[in-house]
Amino acid sequence: MKKYDVAIIGAGPAGIMASIIASRNGKRVVLIEKNHQVGRKLLSTGNGRCNLTNRNITMDRYHGATPAFIETVISQFDQYATMEFFQNLGLVLKEEDNGRIFPRTNQASSVVEILQQSLSRSNVDVLLESQVTGIERSAAWKISLANGRQVVSDQLIIATGGRAAHQLGSTGDGLYWSKKLGHSLTAIYAALVPIETVEQWPKDIQGVKVDARVWATSNNKKISEGAGDLLFTSYGVSGPAVMAQAGNIAPLLKTSQVVLHIDLFPDMTEGQLDQIVLHILQNSGKTTVKDSLVGLLPNSMITLILKFSGIGELKQAGAIPERKRLDIVRILKDITLTVSKLRPLKEAQVTSGGLNAEEINARSLQSKIVKGLYFAGEIIDVDGDSGGFNLQWAWSSGYVAGMLAK
Repeated sequence: MKKYDVAIIGAGPAGIMASIIASRNGKRVVLIEKNHQVGRKLLSTGNGRCNLTNRNITMDRYHGATPAFIETVISQFDQYATMEFFQNLGLVLKEEDNGRIFPRTNQASSVVEILQQSLSRSNVDVLLESQVTGIERSAAWKISLANGRQVVSDQLIIATGGRAAHQLGSTGDGLYWSKKLGHSLTAIYAALVPIETVEQWPKDIQGVKVDARVWATSNNKKISEGAGDLLFTSYGVSGPAVMAQAGNIAPLLKTSQVVLHIDLFPDMTEGQLDQIVLHILQNSGKTTVKDSLVGLLPNSMITLILKFSGIGELKQAGAIPERKRLDIVRILKDITLTVSKLRPLKEAQVTSGGLNAEEINARSLQSKIVKGLYFAGEIIDVDGDSGGFNLQWAWSSGYVAGMLAK
């Protein structure tokens, strides 16, 4: 039986990175993956384009573990090291808005193929369609697989992800094994996931996308805030402006009501917007108020806003009284929706919660409880905002675990 220096469970971004780095350090490495290919979840990131990282990495874009823990890990392999790593593998990169870094091919498959080539050149043994059924520790790690095979290694890295998008393989297996090996878990919720609302009217304008500022309140206190694209759906709302707030909202839903507030004109004050609406109405004369607002809002939203304002669509624009005009402005700056629940974990991009970071050494990502056991990626209680932050955590933590597994 071949014995390895390092066995890595989970061939997502963190596991692949850990495998490559450990092999480069002269280790005999085996990468164990239950899916039929490596990087399966990676193929779906960035809408299939793979948002590799973000030039503007700051600790306030991460949640869960303490900023000190996260910074200790990321500082060892930051966004610039990540970009250099992929460029050295032959991947040409480009930068888009808000510092987001993508492959120039615009294809996540290019990233996966580049990594597969690197695994092959690094002589990493990759075991696909290999479900782990048992993990034991004696003089060495013994990992039992469903096909009857057993893998023996000196060190073990668990990089199996969380529970988000379980249809792609993130079913929480690693969390189960980590707990069985003596570790504790923090509460697990869907993060970066769409939100369902009590109100049904979003269905009337499903498919409409706007640039908005969105904030959530509970008991009249702001609990989170975001900005960017907001998409109205048949069940509620989606898009970066709200999905990033799901992790903050989830823990409150069991005990209190959470309300979303939508500002459709975040670049204007209420007074500035009122002047624009006033100008439009005054210059539209006998035109219906619905037709007069076609340059201000998507058509389907005009009907909705007028309904909320109690104004008939066929009323003449020039006959709208001041208080009704102000109602329109107020609604445009603060449309409210009541959160009913988050969409299921299978629709989430990432998991909030996971392995308690206090039980892991931030410098090496080795367990403080079990010697020779390391963790990397989403399995740890760290989640980031949309925009390449979660993949950067995967690359950084994979690098640290792979570098320091001895």
